Amino acid sequence: MMISIPMNFLLEKMKDDNLAKIAGSIDLSNSGLFSEIQKLFPQYDPMFLWLICYQHEDIPYLQKYIEANYKQYHQILDSKILKILSQKGRFESRFWEMILCDLLSSSGTLNPKSAAGADFLLDIKGQLVQVEAIAPDEATEEELRAIRPDYSSGNFFSIGGAIHDMELPIVLRAIKGFNDKECKYRTDRPFLIAINTSKAVGLVSRDDYVLRRFLFGLGNWQLTRMSNGEYFKHLEQVRYLSKPGESSFEVGFFRNPKYQHVSGVIYTSQSSRGLVPDGSGWSNYGVTYVPNPLALHKVEINFPYFRRLECTADRYQEIDAERKFVSALNV
Repeated sequence: MMISIPMNFLLEKMKDDNLAKIAGSIDLSNSGLFSEIQKLFPQYDPMFLWLICYQHEDIPYLQKYIEANYKQYHQILDSKILKILSQKGRFESRFWEMILCDLLSSSGTLNPKSAAGADFLLDIKGQLVQVEAIAPDEATEEELRAIRPDYSSGNFFSIGGAIHDMELPIVLRAIKGFNDKECKYRTDRPFLIAINTSKAVGLVSRDDYVLRRFLFGLGNWQLTRMSNGEYFKHLEQVRYLSKPGESSFEVGFFRNPKYQHVSGVIYTSQSSRGLVPDGSGWSNYGVTYVPNPLALHKVEINFPYFRRLECTADRYQEIDAERKFVSALNV
C-alpha cells in the first residue's frame, strides 16, 4: 500500500530540494533502491534517509515525535541538532540525546548547559546533576561490532557459545563510552554517564549482564555446593577482561574509588528509535539506571521509566521500572 508522506518538518529544516524529491519514494521491499539513494546522498546518515524515504506506517509518527521533541527541548539540546542528526554517523547519538530529554524531564527540570559542560544539567529539587550522553559507534573498531546473524537465502541461522564471548563486543563498547566521558567534567557535583550501545545489526544484548560485567566485575549466576550438601546461588567473579590479542585489564569500575566522581550510569543497548513511546526497545530491556555505591556525590533520584540495578558489598538486585514510559510531548 502506498503511504502518502507530505512535506514534513525534517525536510523543511534540511532545506535540500533534492532530498525532498525522494521523500516517501521507497517501499520496504526495495532495498536495492535504498542502496542507490545512499550513494546519491553520502553526507546523510542511513537511518535519517530511512526516515525520509521509506513508506512505513511507523515513519510519520517518528517524524512527528522528532518535531515535537525539537520544539520542546531545542534550547537544551546542541544548536543545529537536526542538521547534526542528519549527518552520516551522527543519527543514533543525537537521537539518544533527544530521547533522554524526554525521559529526564519526568524526574527534574532540564537547564541549558554551559559551552564546556555536560550535555544536560538536571535540577532535582535544587541538586544540579550533570548528564553526559554517548552512543559509541561500532563501525570505528572491529572488536566493538556485535555478532551478526546471517539470514541470507537458504541459511538457517543458529548461534551458541559462552555469554562472555557473545557479549564481549557490547561490553567493550560500553567501556569505551564510559572511558571517553568519565574524566571530562566537573567533579564537584553529581555526574551521570548515559551510554547507548545499540548496533545497526546484531542480536539482542543482555543489558543486566553487560552492566554487571564492566561496572562490578560480575558474570553469570552460579550454583555452588557447600560441604554440608546444600547449594547457594551467587554471581561469578570476573574481574578481568581483554580485547582480542591484547593483555587483560581490570573491570568493576564501581568497585574502584578512582571512579567515585561518577554518580551512576544510565544504560541501554536498544536503538533510540525503539525507545520512543511504545517502541520495541521497551519490550526488550528498555533503559537501566545503575547508581555507584562509592559515589562522592550520590544522586537521590527516581527515574520512573528506568529499570534499576543495585550492587553493594551486601546485596545485588534488579528492580523493574515503576511504570511504562509515557512521553511528556504532545505528538
